[in-house]
Amino acid sequence: MLRLIRICSTAASIAPKWPQPASFLLRYSTFSPREFHYETSDGENGTLMHRFSRHVSHTKRDFTDTTKCSLKVSNFYPLPDVGTYGQQIRDLATVDLAKLIAFTTDFRSKTDVRSYTEVVNALDEECVRRVPRATTGELLEMLHCFMYLLPNKIAQLKSYQAALPKLIELFDGAENERDFLSIVFFLGMWKRNKTGAMLMKEFLQQHLPRYLTPDMSRMDFVILANATYKTSLRMVDESDAFKSRLVKEIVEFGNEDDSALLVTLIKCARMNRLASGEIVEKVHSFTESNIDSKELDFRGLAHLFAYIADNRIKDDTLASLFVEGCWSRFDAEVKKNGFETQSQSCRPKDIATFLWSCATLGVPIESYPEVKMNLLEKAIRLKVEAGEYRYSSDLLVDTILSLWICDRKSIALFRLLFKDKALVQNLRKERAKLESRKDLLLTCAEIDLPDAWDMIKSVRKPSADAFALDRAAPEFLVRPGLKKVAECLHRLKETKQIPIVAIHFNAPVKHLNIAGILVKLAGGEMKNVDVLDERHCLSDRESPVGLMKLKARILDDKGIARGMVNICRHETAEALEEELRRILLEPKEQR
Repeated sequence: MLRLIRICSTAASIAPKWPQPASFLLRYSTFSPREFHYETSDGENGTLMHRFSRHVSHTKRDFTDTTKCSLKVSNFYPLPDVGTYGQQIRDLATVDLAKLIAFTTDFRSKTDVRSYTEVVNALDEECVRRVPRATTGELLEMLHCFMYLLPNKIAQLKSYQAALPKLIELFDGAENERDFLSIVFFLGMWKRNKTGAMLMKEFLQQHLPRYLTPDMSRMDFVILANATYKTSLRMVDESDAFKSRLVKEIVEFGNEDDSALLVTLIKCARMNRLASGEIVEKVHSFTESNIDSKELDFRGLAHLFAYIADNRIKDDTLASLFVEGCWSRFDAEVKKNGFETQSQSCRPKDIATFLWSCATLGVPIESYPEVKMNLLEKAIRLKVEAGEYRYSSDLLVDTILSLWICDRKSIALFRLLFKDKALVQNLRKERAKLESRKDLLLTCAEIDLPDAWDMIKSVRKPSADAFALDRAAPEFLVRPGLKKVAECLHRLKETKQIPIVAIHFNAPVKHLNIAGILVKLAGGEMKNVDVLDERHCLSDRESPVGLMKLKARILDDKGIARGMVNICRHETAEALEEELRRILLEPKEQR
């Protein structure tokens, strides 16, 4: 841990030894003016992160220092001279510097973007200079004030990145519960960063057993769970105490309690891949009790729905509750604000989460008369045109693919995806997370929209084999259930109970990694046999997951004779053989 801290803090703690030209400083400044042109959320109240910040600030700060602030704000704002501002703040005591950061919030609305950017960069640079000699209290005071000034950009600050390793170093010499949670909270702001994730993991491995006790309050645990979620740290695999506490907090959550806190816990459970029947029951009862509550918004409901989808729960009544609840909130948002973009209640990633849940469970969205799919597609299209998907093309791919799986071939959105040059450029990037879904979407489009290749070829060369019934399945797709059915088929062939000529494992739909068995009969007929096992069915052990339904639909559209054998229901060899005889010998296709 100490070695990592030294590596993280060395570069940040080195200050320039001579005056730098203005152009040089601008090049290496933390922020540029354009980053503040359209930033509107800093300083707003009411978000969950602000609630966490206020809780930590009010309950975890050390208020024993009664030193009065000797700062006179009028000496700094309105800004008399940007050029001398850096020297002015250098003369301040560290506690006064932190307070000036908070007062800068009022200055923002009274000046131009360029001056404000220079002030923020000067404050950041000065704080970096002070980090090596600062106390724990001074560092936390700086971070709390920056959290007030720049909640959405705090992790970009050089002083933030320098302060956290220093805080951990100081904490190791003087541990206490108050600073533990403060450090966890601020580490949680450093999301999507390898260094931040490493610091969080090592910090919790070393200190969590001591501070995760029954005395830890619910709010403190939610903040801890949220921080691990933000840094993508799976604590359930490393700490039984964390796992037990997470399940306990969710299960004992009151149906009348704050939905935002439950959603945070559910997001943590999802990220940790924590499957629990008790949690499913809580999600069910909480959703029923709060389906008409305004506090449970679209994104909160979408995350609860996603937990049900993660666990592949087959419950049509519950699924309808989520679909109708999400749609009523989406429709209300459109009626209230029109197709206003940048809505925090119906963000692109929340729409993608909702549609992914529907696709995973194979929910036929268009069977719900109240759901206006054209309205949903219009909203997504306007968000694309407004640039909300510009840096997250994977979300748009997920959204369109989910619609396709739900049998909504969104041709207009597909064309829009390839019309936007910036989105296409992102699609060309070789990213493992995006590649498989992108390739499957392109395969679906190639099969269903053969005239769309003028667009598709800008991302992938025409393959001409999106569908090939006799394509051999690679070994890694041949799962145990398939082998079990194939063995039964070979026995039926050898005993001549069925006139089978050949048996092959196949993967007819390119990039749809669900292998099947291609059976050739003596009369020349070919039948595709799919195997429904626990991996590809819902909790009722009979209904196929969305991807399996997509494959079946493509085979039907191609006019392929097919059947599906459920090894969850037919477990003995005799039962399997009887089912296979029915599938292969009956003249009509099995649906």
